[in-house]
This record gives sequence, C-alpha cells and structure tokens, in this order.
Amino acid sequence: MGEPQKKGGHILAVAGGKGGVGKSIFSVTLSTTLAMMGYRVIVVDLDLGGANLHTYLGVMEKTLSLYHFIHKKVATLEDIVVKTPIANLSFISGAHYSPTMSSPAAELKVKLIRHLYALDADFIVIDLGAGMDLSTLDFFIFSDRGFLVTVPEPAAVMNAYRFIQGALFRKMVTVFGKHNEIGTIVRDLGQVDAQDESVMLNWFINRVKEIDPEVSPLVQEVSSRFQPFLVLNRIAYEQAQRLVETLVRHCRDRYAVDIRYLGNLPDVRAITSFLLDVPGFLKSDSGKAYFLSLKSIVRRFLIDLHDANVLTEKLNIRKEFNEKTLDALSKLIDNLDASIVSDAGKKLWKLRLFFKPAEVVKFLLSKGIKQDIFFESDNLHLKK
Repeated sequence: MGEPQKKGGHILAVAGGKGGVGKSIFSVTLSTTLAMMGYRVIVVDLDLGGANLHTYLGVMEKTLSLYHFIHKKVATLEDIVVKTPIANLSFISGAHYSPTMSSPAAELKVKLIRHLYALDADFIVIDLGAGMDLSTLDFFIFSDRGFLVTVPEPAAVMNAYRFIQGALFRKMVTVFGKHNEIGTIVRDLGQVDAQDESVMLNWFINRVKEIDPEVSPLVQEVSSRFQPFLVLNRIAYEQAQRLVETLVRHCRDRYAVDIRYLGNLPDVRAITSFLLDVPGFLKSDSGKAYFLSLKSIVRRFLIDLHDANVLTEKLNIRKEFNEKTLDALSKLIDNLDASIVSDAGKKLWKLRLFFKPAEVVKFLLSKGIKQDIFFESDNLHLKK
C-alpha cells in the first residue's frame, strides 16, 4: 500500500503541564466550536494510556480505536474515524489501552504523524497526555500549532513553564541533532547541572559558538519561532492578566520564546453536570459565559493562523515536507551557486529545513529559483 497523502488540514495539539487543568475539556470545546463554525474537524485522543474523550463527547458505544491502528488491525487512521452527534465533528478514540501505546517507538510516532496529516479535515485537534514525556513533547512540536492549557495554581503554572522549556529543548534536538558535533551536545542538554534552567540554554549557545560560530544565530531563531498558544482556564480576566505578564516575560527573557496568549476561560462549576456531553454544555444557559470566552479564543487563533498562512496559500507552496522532500531540498541548496548563497548561508538554510521548510522555499523563490518540488502537485503557480 502506498504512502498516505497529505490532505491539507492543520494539526492543533492541546497539552497541559500537569493533569487536572481542563486540557481534555478544552480539546472537546475547541473542536466543537470550530465544527459549529462550519470547519470539518477530527478530534484525536492521543492521551495514550489515559483516554477519556469518548465520554466527554457522549460516544459510549464501543468503537475501533488507535489500538487497532497501532497493532496493524487497520491500515489507516481514516479506518477508525467515528462520527459524533455534532455536525462536522468526527473522533478518533484512544481507548483499548496496551503498553505499546503509552510509550510509542520513534518509528510509530513518525507513522502516526504522517497519518494524522493524511486525515481529510480542515482541523485535526489532538488531545495529548498530561505532563511532558517525550511522546507528548514530540507530538506537540510536530503539530502546526500547539495550545498549552493551565490554571492559576502555583504547581500548574510551574509545570506549564517547564513544559515550554522541555518542548523548546526537544525542538532543538530535532533541528541540531543531525549536526556532527552539535548533535551530541544538544542531546546532552538535560544532563547539564544547573539550578536555573536558563543556564542550560546559555551554556548551549556558548558551546555552539565555540564549535560552529556560523550556526549560533540559529539557536535564537529556533527559540523565537517556537510560539505556543497559551490558554488560562478557571480564572477571571483580571487575575489572568497578571499571570500572563509573568509567564510571558519569563519565557521571553530566559528562552527567547514568544508565547501567544489567546485568552482565559471562566470557572463555571455547572460544567461538571455535562461531563457525558461537553458539547451540550456550550449550548446550555449555564455555558453561555464559557462559550463567549471560547469563541473569542478561537477567533484570535484563526486570525493568527490566517496571517501565518496567507502567503503559503496564495503561492500554493507545499505544506507537507517528508524526509524525501527535505533531502531533495537539502541537495538543491548544496548545488546553489555561491553568488546566490554562501557556503555558510547554505549550512544555515539547510538547518532551517528541520523547523521552517516553507520559509526555506520562500527564500529560494525570492532568489528566482523555481522547482516543482516547492509546490503542491497541481502546480497552479505555473499557469499564468
């Protein structure tokens, strides 16, 4: 059977630094709101080992799940997509636990990500496990955009901060891991003995400067391009503002990470009466305040997404960059004339392929280079 084909949907990952912050309920209500706006949405329960989205959605009958995909009882994720009572909203269950699911091997994670992108929907919302194990971090950084949900409690805020730090360092590994010398150092970041985690990033930057000064600017670039969305749950607006200012400032000052704060969700106790039908809560009188805040969050996200993707859509630039495509682009950069890109520049643009391939394509286009590999298969850009 051939490789699954990219359908063009955006993968949105929802994570929380710890359990109990309302992450899964946000995944369901985010998905429901997007579906109510007319988008085709598939929400995927990737809380492997602790799946519960089926209960929140009111899908109580037994269905095929990720277990059947992971154990090769079905060929694609499309085979296990289940309709929900909400128009435009479908669901992939994470029930039927097995030990393999809790800690999937690297090959399985790559396969899951590839098949997620092949799902036929406008948005694929993946609800990740609580905490920051490697699988959660990997799915978060490989998504198109990540949402981090937290609550106004010291432990939850600290865990949210540590999650951002962990996801950033995991991103560093994906970008620099293949570099002959820097790869070993970045994989050892977690072993650095430092009371202040910000020392680890500074230590890494200094080591990169020593080993390969031309690459060091890319460390800050990776940090600045890592832009997770922040949603505060069960908190009033006034409290949220103070908390956001502190969290945003710390992440910017220590890691050069720009957190995008989308908004806050009020503490509505009545939601506990709808835990077997969370979408129903949004339509209830008691859910009006929550739904109003949620729609504001979704609106801000869609504006941000539109601004980030409008050029890509207009030029019909490729959205999926698999290993074969990245290798081809890397070779293309290697063969560029020095008058277009210096040898040092080639190295930096090749490293950018691992976290911003579309920007590399735009850069090459700006230099007057056009290749079919840059674009989606219909090549509408050439029909002028």
